[in-house]
Amino acid sequence: MLFITYNLDNDTINEIKKCIKKYKDEDVSKITHTVKGFQTKNILNYFNRSLLKKIIPFNKLLKKIFYLHYIKYQKGGYQKEHCHPDDLYSFIVYLNDSDGFTYFKKPINKKVFPRKGKTLVFDGKIVHYANKSLNEKQVLVGAIK
Repeated sequence: MLFITYNLDNDTINEIKKCIKKYKDEDVSKITHTVKGFQTKNILNYFNRSLLKKIIPFNKLLKKIFYLHYIKYQKGGYQKEHCHPDDLYSFIVYLNDSDGFTYFKKPINKKVFPRKGKTLVFDGKIVHYANKSLNEKQVLVGAIK
């Protein structure tokens, strides 16, 4: 069961935020697990390969990224309990310091607190959710086949 954590530097987080700013399409949160937040459609095409390599520095995984989306939670926003059974792996990049921890259920049983740059790569089958945030938490979420 894969669960890896590492940190991205501020320059990489700023590059990610520049890519996200290009998004001018609709909010799709109403058809996802996001509650009280803004969520983009797939924004993978806004990211160049060198930036993706900074985000996922593992060649075998990097080649298989097929989906990226950005979520900005409003005050009181959270992520419902879910998993990604069709994805081999998923990842989360915290884009700011915030509250509203992410909880990973069995077999991990781990709370992860959002700190700017913290990146998690995990087995897509692990059930997880994000607790309510009062500080407008921002994350980049991805899927790997």
